[in-house]
Amino acid sequence: MAGMVGVGILDFGGFHALYRYDCPVSRHAIHSADLAPSASQMLWIIHIGELLAVGFVLTMGRLGDKIGRRRLLVFGVTVYGIASLMAAFSTAAWMLIAVRAFLGVAAATVMPSTMSLLRNLFLDPKQFSVAVAIHLSAFSAGAALGPTMGGLLLDHFWWGAVFLINVPVAIVLLATSRLLPEFRNADAKRLDVISVLLSSLALITLIFGLQEMAHDGFNMLYGGSVVMGIATGGLFIRRQMKSLDPLLDLRMFRIPVFNFSLIALMLILLVTSGAEMLFAQHLQAVVGLSPTEAGFLLIIPALLSMAGTLMSPVLTRWMRQAYAMVSGLFVAAGGALLIMLTAHDAGPLILIIGASLLAFGAGPTLTIASEQIISSVPQERAGSASAMNDVSSGLGYALSIAFIGSLGMYVYRQSLANSIPAGVPSEIVNSAMESIGAAVVAAEGVPKMLQAVQSSFTVAIQTIYGLAAIGLFVLMTIIIWKLRHVRQEDTVPAEKVTVALKRETLTKEFQRYN
Repeated sequence: MAGMVGVGILDFGGFHALYRYDCPVSRHAIHSADLAPSASQMLWIIHIGELLAVGFVLTMGRLGDKIGRRRLLVFGVTVYGIASLMAAFSTAAWMLIAVRAFLGVAAATVMPSTMSLLRNLFLDPKQFSVAVAIHLSAFSAGAALGPTMGGLLLDHFWWGAVFLINVPVAIVLLATSRLLPEFRNADAKRLDVISVLLSSLALITLIFGLQEMAHDGFNMLYGGSVVMGIATGGLFIRRQMKSLDPLLDLRMFRIPVFNFSLIALMLILLVTSGAEMLFAQHLQAVVGLSPTEAGFLLIIPALLSMAGTLMSPVLTRWMRQAYAMVSGLFVAAGGALLIMLTAHDAGPLILIIGASLLAFGAGPTLTIASEQIISSVPQERAGSASAMNDVSSGLGYALSIAFIGSLGMYVYRQSLANSIPAGVPSEIVNSAMESIGAAVVAAEGVPKMLQAVQSSFTVAIQTIYGLAAIGLFVLMTIIIWKLRHVRQEDTVPAEKVTVALKRETLTKEFQRYN
């Protein structure tokens, strides 16, 4: 199970992250093939999968509770394997876009079904903690292997190889799926189609608007998309409040541990994801590493993130979960401060140590927060809780790229505008203002301009990692304030929680018919 999740990230790492880090390898591979997509089609190839993955995760979480979590996983993996095979041999841009859409919907089934199945498999809180840590470490492994393996595949094979690698793993999982238990909520009613449409539209438009504003700046289309997402989300919540069997049970948000764990998960991704994206660009544009060298070095923080994730069950055996989370965040803040203080003249070794401390320290918090989200709700709602875990992660990442990433580029442009050497042609200046990757290419052969570009981007990196350290200290305060009394055995809900929720449902039904 964990292996499939890890290799599922391989598609993201190999094909998608290379774009995010301003690397032209995969773009060149696609354009040099027969597909020759337009700029608009290229954007859809990149985004359609992740948008639908986030947009349908709530629906899939509820669907798993209804039809069976193992059945949903088998269905999703089957579609994922077939779609990966079709993507590898796509013959036109529109075909690749359509297949990427199927991959996104299939990916939406993985996290809710796997995390909720762990809830069925491991009833003991300590065993469940270890299971969640191992499960999430698969994502760290995928993040570590994805970009590097994707780059190696593109160096030696055609672009479709980054999709084809998923097929044998899907086959192995399908062959062993009978070993997994099945669970479904016998009381679940038919899915509310309107709620499905509202939730999907709200998440897709919100994430789309935030991501595109981060890359292209504000315009009416992207701003309108965000507003539409918020408005549609309001309609979705209003419908859930009136429904007897809602797609998203809002009563889960009355559980304080559930609420604050979601907040902690979103905040840590908010302060780190955008910084990590800029950090990868810094290694190439300022330190001078090649994309391959940077990719190999970035394996180290990813592996340390995996180690931090696996450390969380050990920490919670010796201290309460809140203190384990804060201990990790203290280490992470130290890593952010190290990058901030040394980015101007440090070599790659010091920078990677800082990034590794940040990744290692974040691991326990991400793991414990996910564990608390799943274990704090009744078992029949575990699929929906797992879906909310995914939604919170997706929003944290999107908000970080939109705001932290955009803030970094704003600082870079302001600093560069004040340090452009005299006599530099306007076309070089305009290119330098677009992105750091374009700036390095444009300033090649103009040493003073290149130095100004690198110095300005370093100022941006220092600013962003300084803010990340402040954000992590704020998150420590919130966790100590709200979660310090929570013990591991308290996060598994007692039967009275389930009984209370069922009693409220019965009361709603009585009021409706009388």
